[in-house]
Amino acid sequence: MIYLRMTIGLGKKFLLQKNYKDAEKIFLDLNKKNNNFETNYNLGVINFELKKIKQSLKYFEKCKKIDPRSLNTYLKIAYLEQSRGDIEKSLSTYQKVLEINIKDIRAYYGIFTLNPNFLKESHFQVIKKINESPKANVLEKFLSEFLMSKKEKNEGNFDKELIFLNNAHTLCFDFKKEYNLQSQKYYSQIILENYNQSNFIDNDKKNYLFDNISPIFIIGLPRSGSTLVEAIITSSEDKVPSFGESAFINMGIINQLSSKILSNNEIKETFNFKVNELQDFVNKKYSQFSLIEDNTNNFVDKSLENFFNIEFILSIFPKARFLHCHRNLKDSIVGIYQSLLPDVSWTHSIENIIIYIDNYKKIMDYFKKKYPDKIFDISLEYLTNNKEEVSKNIFNFCNIKWNSNVLEFYKRQDLDIRTTSNIQIRNKINSYDTKKYSQYYNLFENYKDKYNWLK
Repeated sequence: MIYLRMTIGLGKKFLLQKNYKDAEKIFLDLNKKNNNFETNYNLGVINFELKKIKQSLKYFEKCKKIDPRSLNTYLKIAYLEQSRGDIEKSLSTYQKVLEINIKDIRAYYGIFTLNPNFLKESHFQVIKKINESPKANVLEKFLSEFLMSKKEKNEGNFDKELIFLNNAHTLCFDFKKEYNLQSQKYYSQIILENYNQSNFIDNDKKNYLFDNISPIFIIGLPRSGSTLVEAIITSSEDKVPSFGESAFINMGIINQLSSKILSNNEIKETFNFKVNELQDFVNKKYSQFSLIEDNTNNFVDKSLENFFNIEFILSIFPKARFLHCHRNLKDSIVGIYQSLLPDVSWTHSIENIIIYIDNYKKIMDYFKKKYPDKIFDISLEYLTNNKEEVSKNIFNFCNIKWNSNVLEFYKRQDLDIRTTSNIQIRNKINSYDTKKYSQYYNLFENYKDKYNWLK
């Protein structure tokens, strides 16, 4: 029994590290010996991450047979259906969760992400009770506070909306406080010391799977049109695969910077960055997927934080191209704050968002001057108003064949989107609404003297 738990623990550790193939091997072996709920559940998660949707669903269906009242299973299936754009099925599955447990806040949040209008007054009555319950855990508190903020927004109570929203973000940050504090240190200090100061060593080229590929990295801030650009590119007849927000590059860099992140001391010297180590790390991560074929010329990675990592990426992918998605920065601040991104530490306060954006601006200015031929700017405002012209320019920059069908990406049955823009992206491109967030601009009035770009 001890050996079994240790093995399961190792499999979960690999899954957390995104070593999906290593995790899959462990759970497949366990499944042969003991075809139980836990092994099937983890295999469902692994196959979903590997973008093997049918296999993933097969394992989750087995979980349903083993435990027909497992809330986690239904929630995973609902999210799987949602990522594929099957709104009716996903809604039905979330409702199944509520049949089992009417107080499961995760289901209400899932329904909201499908369509805010799906949440009715009867739903909000339960959400309000969850929010006010002294027995509510932190997850229930921050999700209910977030959903209550949306109710107040819809009713035009903007002061109440912001109170709920602020509470939600504070609780969400505290939910994983230690992780978030380390993440904040990385983004506000460590990476700023190393993005243009690292000394690349052991830079002898090996014969890697991706040596001749020209990867496309979509970079920028959340809520700036990156998912739209990803959907357009992956709709080309060239069948460009996407790894979504893989975070593989960042993980490889953090792996080498971990001692600095965990250290309480200030370390200012130039960092000796091992290129071959990053090559090995990234090669292993990308190679897990069946998305890459022998004749693949490129792929998409939409890990937005890679604007920090341009120098590191070019050290292993000299043919890489970067699509920089951006929009009105004031709208970015409000759009990010009004979203809930639990795993992104800097998004939980207006001040931290502004600090992050200020660093982002400085870094992008630096790299656009250094690598003007590698970075293509895409304004969300201009793209939505001139979609054919801009999409042609994007495809030309990426050396991909363009045709008008790429602008009908919303008709695709295989569109796999796993971000907060998942449902929005299932529709035609709408023109940019320049007044959508203007009533919230007073949120950063006190920061204008320090940050000129806010004036």
